[in-house]
Amino acid sequence: MIRQEQQLRFLSFKNAEALAFARAVEDVIALKNLKPVAVRVVFDDVTILDYRTTGRTSSGWLTRKVHTVLESEHSSLYTFFHSQETPFSQWKDSDEYAICGGGFPLYVNNTLRGVFAVSGLDHEEDHLLLVTALEKVLEQSQKKTSF
Repeated sequence: MIRQEQQLRFLSFKNAEALAFARAVEDVIALKNLKPVAVRVVFDDVTILDYRTTGRTSSGWLTRKVHTVLESEHSSLYTFFHSQETPFSQWKDSDEYAICGGGFPLYVNNTLRGVFAVSGLDHEEDHLLLVTALEKVLEQSQKKTSF
C-alpha cells in the first residue's frame, strides 16, 4: 500500500482529473460487472466531485473515508491494516472515521492536497477499484504530457 501511495501521485491536478477518475471508475465497473458505487474527490478542502454510478444512492461512508485519509495521510486501507496502532485504534468506534478500504490520498508534488474516495463494494474491492481507476487516469495524464 505504501508503494501505491508513493507511485500514484500527480505532478499537477485540475478538476478535469477528478472527472477522468469518475469516468475510469465507470469503465472498471462496466468491465468487471461490479455493483454501483459512490465516488468523491476532495481537493484543497473542497468537494470537487460527488458522483453516484447508476443504481447507487448516497453513502455516508465517503465522508468518513475522506476524514480518515486526511487525518492519517495514508489510504484508509492502510489504517485498516494498522488499526491496532495509535491513533488508528482510537478511531474504530468513531462516527467520523472509516477503518476500511476505499479512501486514497491525493498527493500533488509530494504534498497531500485531497482525497479520492469510493464506497459501495467490499472495502478491499473499493480500494482495488479506486487504485485501478487512478492508474488509468495517471497513465492518460502522462500520455498527454509526453507529446
